Amino acid sequence: MLKVICAATALLVAGSSLAGPQDEAKAGAHRYLIERTFPAGALDGVDAAAKQKVNSNNKSLDVTWQKSYANADKTKTYCVYTGPSEKAVRDAATLNGLPVDVVTEIPSDIKAEPSGAVQKISTGNHRYLVKRHGAAVVRGDNDGKYGVSLLTSYGTADKLASYWVYQAPDFSAVESAAKASGAPFESIVEIPETLYPY
Repeated sequence: MLKVICAATALLVAGSSLAGPQDEAKAGAHRYLIERTFPAGALDGVDAAAKQKVNSNNKSLDVTWQKSYANADKTKTYCVYTGPSEKAVRDAATLNGLPVDVVTEIPSDIKAEPSGAVQKISTGNHRYLVKRHGAAVVRGDNDGKYGVSLLTSYGTADKLASYWVYQAPDFSAVESAAKASGAPFESIVEIPETLYPY
């Protein structure tokens, strides 16, 4: 009986938390996930001075960089930004000389994370981004069985796509948990690196 109650609660929380924005940086701000592709080595020179310049340029357009997840060779990033519009976020990228592959508005949190939070990955674990399309209800009741835990997640306004950040011991574990969730997934990518704006 307890398992049934826990599963029902998990489904209710996942469904209701997609209902609207949480953790907005400021009133009227929108949150976006920007997918970027870089040549190998392009991110190696991102130091405090480079971040300060990016932040200064962003501020001129009322845009805020929250964090960027990067794949192992730092050729692909998934950057979380807030700003008044998609145009402002794209203009900030142009001003900073940054590529933009795709911009997706992600106003909803399935599992919220405090603004500015630094993710700590447990020893022996890796971090992965699972991208899902469709209005899916994701069951996480089997995650522990595979050693997988959800760190944070973002959903689109139309609830037809979502991005889930997990820690797991390996790719196979997160893939098994994703399959057991009952929600189809489009891709899984390891994102071991995080770039923060400070």
